[in-house]
Amino acid sequence: MSDTNSREKRKQNFVDAHVQGALLRRICAHWIIFFTVAAVAVVLIKTLLGDPAQSFSQRFQTEIGEFALIGLVMLTLFPAFMLDTIRFSNRFVGPIARVRRHLRQLGEGDTQRCSFRENDFWGELANDFNCAADLVDRQNSELAKLITAKTAAS
Repeated sequence: MSDTNSREKRKQNFVDAHVQGALLRRICAHWIIFFTVAAVAVVLIKTLLGDPAQSFSQRFQTEIGEFALIGLVMLTLFPAFMLDTIRFSNRFVGPIARVRRHLRQLGEGDTQRCSFRENDFWGELANDFNCAADLVDRQNSELAKLITAKTAAS
């Protein structure tokens, strides 16, 4: 991807499946734990504080029914939250993937400049990389001059 394309909107959600997959698993586990604890707490508290004229099992069934709608809404929102997490994670995973690619290219002798998208995190990392790439360029130029001078002197 060229530097002009780096300012465009990402076309893929998973930039680094390993990192983003781990993040999604962690968020999913937290959501499940939160949802379960919240459901149990709400249902139990409302059951315990409910109408004493009803039996515990009747109050419990009533509260489960009332919580079902809230639970359904929460479960319906879950995929949207996961997609937002993936898209948000691109703002920090994308720059690292880009720097890794540029480092690989630098190791192969290509000192292409690095830039990130406007809303990406760690914008200064691209500047730091570019300073290092400029240094490599200068050192390569100096080395080439020295080799040329040595060859001419021989």
